[in-house]
Amino acid sequence: MQSEPLVFAFHADRLYTFERAPRHSPSAFGGPMPADISGRPFGPKPLHLIARLASCHLPALGENHLFDLPLIYGLNYDGCCLDYRVEYGHKVELTAIEPAASSDGWPYANFPPLLPYVPLRLDDTPRVESYDNFATRIPNMPETPPAELIVAVPPPASIGVSFWGPSDPDDITIVFACDLKKRTVNAFNLTS
Repeated sequence: MQSEPLVFAFHADRLYTFERAPRHSPSAFGGPMPADISGRPFGPKPLHLIARLASCHLPALGENHLFDLPLIYGLNYDGCCLDYRVEYGHKVELTAIEPAASSDGWPYANFPPLLPYVPLRLDDTPRVESYDNFATRIPNMPETPPAELIVAVPPPASIGVSFWGPSDPDDITIVFACDLKKRTVNAFNLTS
């Protein structure tokens, strides 16, 4: 039985699809934040680690001396858009966040401070795919690629927690636009 795709990464006309792994893996969905966050103030609620992707699964990371890439987003921040730079040694510098204040009831009351940890593996070998084809998976994706590496995380159905509420809409996707040379990430969500 095929597992639910949890993370989609697009780089150099290749689609990488990540699913639940049966054992520990260097790439993971959720779990504790692997990085110290400095820079712009935010809060009081924490940011969430959505996923961590490893260079063994995405060779372009290693080519740019990024051995793992933390994908961070403010699930408790209504309409969150943030920018950060990945430093060496598991450090992240937050360069922009809007809104900077978390909401008590967003996305819903008692939302967990950590997402469940799920080890990830590639579902099969990376597939050749055009950006246009990749973009059709995500409502309102820009017509041209917003960065060299684009990671999309739709609402997961099988991790035991809902991103947006009891009836996760299928049309809200968290997107990470990554400039690997600058080691910067722009995170935002798209909806139809």
